[in-house]
Parts: sequence; C-alpha cells; structure tokens
Amino acid sequence: MKLSVVTPNFNSVRWLPDCAASVRHAGVGRNFEHWVVDGGSTDGSLNFLKAHPELHWFSEPDRGLYDALNKGIARASGEIIGHLNADEQYNRAGLQAAWAILESRPEIDAVFGPTVMVNAEGQFLQLLKQVTIPRVADAVWHMPVQSCSLIYRKRIWERLAYDVHFRLVGDHVWFYGQMKLGLRLAVVREPLGIFTWRADNLSSSGASEDAFAGRRCDTFSLKLAKYFFRLRKLLAGGYRPEPVDYEIIRNGSVVAEHVARPALKLPRSAFSGQKALKP
Repeated sequence: MKLSVVTPNFNSVRWLPDCAASVRHAGVGRNFEHWVVDGGSTDGSLNFLKAHPELHWFSEPDRGLYDALNKGIARASGEIIGHLNADEQYNRAGLQAAWAILESRPEIDAVFGPTVMVNAEGQFLQLLKQVTIPRVADAVWHMPVQSCSLIYRKRIWERLAYDVHFRLVGDHVWFYGQMKLGLRLAVVREPLGIFTWRADNLSSSGASEDAFAGRRCDTFSLKLAKYFFRLRKLLAGGYRPEPVDYEIIRNGSVVAEHVARPALKLPRSAFSGQKALKP
C-alpha cells in the first residue's frame, strides 16, 4: 500500500531538508510519495523544493495549516496518509511497523505510537509515551495522539476533512470527529514521530485556541474518563521509562539514538511560560 506524506510549509526552509530526508529514509524500499504544500514562502523554501524533483509540491496562498493539509491530501495518490510538519520527522522502525499493520489488517483505520520530543538542535527532551487506545471521551479532555505519530487510511479523511476555521487545534477537532464516527485504532510501541519542541512553533508558543468551546471538562463523567484512561495507561506501561531507540536526521545524516531512561514529562523549567506535554 502506498503512503502519502503531506507537509504544510511556510518559511520553514531551515527544517525542510531534514524532514524530507527523514521521509526518504523511513520509506526506503517502499511505495511512498511526499507532498509539500507551501503557503507562499519567501525564505528560500521554493529554491529547495525546485532542487528536489523527488518531492511533489505546489505553492499558493492558503487559509492556514489545515487548509494546506486538505489541499495536499486531496492531491495525494496513496491509500495511507501521514501528516508531518516541516520541523517533524519519522522514526523508521515505528513508521514501518504502523504501515505494516494497515497493510495486514483491513479493519484498522489508523495507527499511532509514541512520540520523541527533541529541541531545536535535535537533542532528546522527552518521550511522549502514547500507548493507550483512547475512547471517545478521552478525545475531549486531551489530544490522545500526536499528528506526527499517526498514519491513517485516506478514506477516513474523505468522510471528514480538517476544519479550516482552526489555527492550532484542527487536528484535535478532526480526531474527535473521527472517534465519534467509530475510528478503529491500533498502536505500535516503537516511537513513530519526532516532534521539535521550540519556542516559535505554534503548538509550544503558549498561544491558545479552544477545541470545544463551551464544553466543560470538569464534569464527573469526564473526570471518571481521565482516571480510567490513566489507569489503562499505567497497566499498559505508559508511565514506565523503558529504554528507547530511534533514528533522527541531523544536518542530512542519519543518527541512531539510544536513551536508557527517557524522561516521560518535560520539565516546566525547560521552556519558561510553556506547558509540559501530558499525560
């Protein structure tokens, strides 16, 4: 089965080369394509794209991240979709494992796994150990997966695309909508995505947007859902700092990393005014 990776881009030429190299490395020997949807960059991104004919790309104004995603997925020819932002990467072992599940289990709609969090220099910060398959209620009080650590069948996007009215949390709203439609999930234990935690990216900048305006998350039913989810995560080993291995691209080179005892929570002191990712 063919995988189409879609990367929205706007003035991110610093990150694009390693992102593109990561997709090539993770997908080597398999059927895949990489779409870069550029929003009209002025930083040299277009020069990079023109110099790499193996990439599929186009550049035009858009309404933001989720509009770019919808445009790219609409053009993608793969049966499987991956959303990878320009400053994100894939871990080859995790991607291959998730890909194999979708190829062998037609009843599964999407596969997710843990996420390695790194700083702007690509150094390890945290393992976001998402190994618990969520229920619908769990997608209300938090985002149970990271977009870079989720691949899914294109057919589920065809039934529900991303809402372009959101700037930050459209993936959360989309995931919740998919869960309500009966999303069938599987999980891999290997890290799937690598997320760059930096001060100027949208998700860690301190900017806020309400995914579910007016919906209270302190109700008894949602509190119960939180406790039950965390119990299941505990039983699944989600709070156990086991050794982790992954591959990352740094300055065009593949680097194999081993972390004997990974931090599972980012210290608040690491980024002043920003929140550690949990649970």
